[in-house]
Amino acid sequence: MASRLLYVDDEDALRELVKTHLTLEGYEVETAADGHEAIDQLSRSSYDLVLLDLHMPGMDGLGVMRFMKERNISPRMIVLSGDSHPSVLEECARLGVEDYLMKPYNFHELMATIDRVLAA
Repeated sequence: MASRLLYVDDEDALRELVKTHLTLEGYEVETAADGHEAIDQLSRSSYDLVLLDLHMPGMDGLGVMRFMKERNISPRMIVLSGDSHPSVLEECARLGVEDYLMKPYNFHELMATIDRVLAA
């Protein structure tokens, strides 16, 4: 059975490109364009892995992580962001993020990270 992924990013073109690639790799992928949309989907469905951008309009990635922690929604999480500030990294770790890829990343890095996190 294919792993279910939720990919959350406000960049439309990137979101569709990553979804297409991950689907071709055999994953079942749903997307969300912002934190509010992600929370709606997390409230209705379960996922094996959430790929999450941090900086989005409206609710950011940290808000989504806090929502999941408060409600004991516990898919594995990978953050995909250009923000490497130590306090942000610490907060992500506290909220259960298993890995962190800096943007821009390439698809091979993303696949290796997904495979490693899902295999753990």
